[in-house]
Amino acid sequence: MGLLKDYTFEKAELFRKNSREAINTVLADNKFIDQNLINKTFEKVNSLNFVPHCYKLEKEYGWTNEKINHSVKLYKEWLTLQVHYENLSFAPSELVDEFWHVHILDTRKYMADCQVIKGEFIHHYPYFGLTEQESETVLESGFELTKKLYKQHFAREYLGYEGQLSASCGCRSGNGGSCR
Repeated sequence: MGLLKDYTFEKAELFRKNSREAINTVLADNKFIDQNLINKTFEKVNSLNFVPHCYKLEKEYGWTNEKINHSVKLYKEWLTLQVHYENLSFAPSELVDEFWHVHILDTRKYMADCQVIKGEFIHHYPYFGLTEQESETVLESGFELTKKLYKQHFAREYLGYEGQLSASCGCRSGNGGSCR
């Protein structure tokens, strides 16, 4: 196997610039989605079966029932927000991110679940904040937006299990979520 011949520093810099321009972590206070629409989507999300994912988290990750149940609630809310705020770049909590990754890796179920709640695939964008400085700044503003959305739509301020940390891997939503 040889090196990728088409890869150049210039192409990488252009990609980095374009991906950075696509990041949007600003939402005016008067631009929230109507709560009735949020509630209808949340009903669809509640119809999904997450037992296989919970079982995996218990058996392979050693999660307690308390942690699993808390993460399911947060993840259902996260999916609901994903449907309605796809043009924003908001970062999941570490807990939601772990659950999201387990769900995504069950590819057939994830695809089917996305069809139920959105009618299309909810993408995961893996190039968010490629440098450490960009990553920290963007993750902080993205997680602030996440907290704002959870507070507005679910009256929830605590988004973690043992802390309110954003995902450290750079995951985000908005034109798909991300992880690096």
